[in-house]
Amino acid sequence: MEGTAIILSCTCLLSILMFYSAADTLTVNQTISDGHTIVSAGGDFEMGFFIPQGNPKNRYFGVWFKKISNGTVIWVANRNSPISNTSGVVRVSSRGIVVSTNQSTTVSIWKSNFSGSVKNPVAQLLDTGNLVFRDENEQQKFAWQSFDYPVDNFLAGMKFGFDLVTGIDRYFSSWKSDDDPSPGDYIHRLDKNGFPQLILWKDSDAWYRFGPWVGSRFSGNSVLKPNGIYTTGFVITETEAYYYYNRVNSESPTTRLTLAPGGLSSRYIWNRDKHIWTQYLTSQLRDCDRYGICGTNGVCNLNKSPRCECMTGFHPKKPEDWAEADWLSGCSRKVQLECGNDGDGFLKYIGVKLPDTRWSWYNMSMSLAECENKCLKDCNCTAYSNTDIRNGGSGCLLWFGGLIDMRGYSYNGQDLYVRMPASELKKGRPQEGKDLDLPSFSFMQIANATDNFSNINQLGKGGFGTVYKGILEEGQEIGVKRLSKDSGQGVDEFMNEVSCIAKLQHKNLVRLLGCCIEQGERLLIYEYLPNKSLDVYIFDEKMCQSLNWQKRYNIIIGIARGLLYLHQDSRLKIIHRDLKASNILLDHEMNPKISDFGLARTFGENETQASTRRVVGTQ
Repeated sequence: MEGTAIILSCTCLLSILMFYSAADTLTVNQTISDGHTIVSAGGDFEMGFFIPQGNPKNRYFGVWFKKISNGTVIWVANRNSPISNTSGVVRVSSRGIVVSTNQSTTVSIWKSNFSGSVKNPVAQLLDTGNLVFRDENEQQKFAWQSFDYPVDNFLAGMKFGFDLVTGIDRYFSSWKSDDDPSPGDYIHRLDKNGFPQLILWKDSDAWYRFGPWVGSRFSGNSVLKPNGIYTTGFVITETEAYYYYNRVNSESPTTRLTLAPGGLSSRYIWNRDKHIWTQYLTSQLRDCDRYGICGTNGVCNLNKSPRCECMTGFHPKKPEDWAEADWLSGCSRKVQLECGNDGDGFLKYIGVKLPDTRWSWYNMSMSLAECENKCLKDCNCTAYSNTDIRNGGSGCLLWFGGLIDMRGYSYNGQDLYVRMPASELKKGRPQEGKDLDLPSFSFMQIANATDNFSNINQLGKGGFGTVYKGILEEGQEIGVKRLSKDSGQGVDEFMNEVSCIAKLQHKNLVRLLGCCIEQGERLLIYEYLPNKSLDVYIFDEKMCQSLNWQKRYNIIIGIARGLLYLHQDSRLKIIHRDLKASNILLDHEMNPKISDFGLARTFGENETQASTRRVVGTQ
């Protein structure tokens, strides 16, 4: 008896140990009933039946966070078939995972989408949140996995896209409401037609479209700077295409991308200190984000009024509708293409969100020159661009027919080459800035240098624009004058300032380092002067005390020398016409430098005065 007891005790202990070691796994001899759960090995996730908050009548089988944010559901099995009582049971068979109302019922509420058969079937909840169905003896080979059939949450390690070999299409669909996990109005999907791109659908209508992946980001979307939290990527091969993200390392905070019932996509990061989800990024839609708001061959621009305009060489199809701010009819060509007569060419658009690629063709290895040639030989080809903008650009993307859903002049935009007849090319070639003898900066360089024109980097604001501090990649500090797009005089002032100061060299004049004329922006890049402007000192009771008489004298003399150079000694005689304390900048040694030549006026070498009928100057 005593020996038997010892044997029984060992057997029970062994059973307990075996059950404990497989606590994350469900076998054919086990079930999960309502009120019981299975937890992943590391305790990160849990699965079982749950009741949505605010909807106590229905029960669903799903997976949720366990270790953090306990109860945040990330996957639901029986979305369309809720159970109205506590009779729910989950089991596995050789054909997959089954959710039914009780063990004897042959009709299942839900079963995994698997058509084959597994010899030793088990279901396992992994610490990634992935519920897998596999053979007990094959750890890494999954017959089915929940990551292939996501609901509304995109987790690290998942694939967002399609596999043409298996036919699997991994897309996200919103809950109907916060307390109803049945499929809602919105679906976010990687489209299979043409060059792969992400489209958010509302019912059967395209609602929002990410631009295609162009090597480091989606066209028209922000560049993701290294954040120490997660990295992203995109895979395109002949058999599959998908978007993904991964945690930088095991210590990185947990993140999830969620499609809300209202169609809003947001990335959340788990705040370990506050124990809450913090919104990190969101895709709140604005006017130009709505799909095709400007119709075919129309471009939307948030910085313009009205929002929509036709591309160069096009005009509104229905002017009466455009007059009423209804742009959906789009634009048509003013002059038809001259295909076959060597009369067509391409007009380069800088900084656009590339148009819808569902009617496109692509080749990942062609050069841009080869791409242009291929498009020119096909009379149906209307535009081309790169598929990868990194390292000077590569790959070929061709469009056929009308171009739709373009957003213009975004700093995250891309170059698009639009086919034009020769007559329109002569009118459309940009002339602005062609004779400027200055180094040219890209808009991306300046956006990165100023942290996307952050308010923190703002140095001052005037009638024609805002000045920002920036740091170039090589470490050089710069001052960036960004011309206001709302200024009716802005373009003239910009060109005047460049032409006046580009060839001037004097220690009491601010040195112009270069300019940028891209994506509808006009930027002047100056040397950075750390002590700001003279008005900061003379109009402030405390700051003015730092200016002793010697410093004041040096500033006065420096200004006078700068003016003398402008009026007499420079090759171009220049009247500043807006000289004031705020336009006198001070370097690190408090030496004055005259700035802001937007209202300046040149006069002849032999002239001693000039007149104007225009009242100028600013307060």
